[in-house]
Amino acid sequence: MDAQKAGMTGAESTIAGRLVVTDRAVADIVGWTVLECYGVVGMASPNLRRGVASLLSRDRLHQGIKVDQDGGQLRIKLYIIVEYGLNVAEVAGNVRSQVAYNVEKMIGLPATTLQIYVQGVRVGE
Repeated sequence: MDAQKAGMTGAESTIAGRLVVTDRAVADIVGWTVLECYGVVGMASPNLRRGVASLLSRDRLHQGIKVDQDGGQLRIKLYIIVEYGLNVAEVAGNVRSQVAYNVEKMIGLPATTLQIYVQGVRVGE
């Protein structure tokens, strides 16, 4: 079908508005990305209880992620538990690259700061 027959002109029309991606939506993207990374047992609560990290269930994994958006800046803090016997630096590097890639791909905004806190080491499931 021809554009003029469809009632369109040569120029595309634009609609004013803006896209708002909530911190919770970013946290969900980050959480599911982290759980797919090799060597991560799960997300941890940012608060240690008696010096021990608590493993969060899948429905509460966003609690192990802190997101702060301010003026085009996206800052992310992750609290993870790593599988015993693996190189923690390699696991954290893999998490960093996967999260940075997926966040930029899905929301179009790069993470300006990405901090990863390894709250514990556990035997994998």
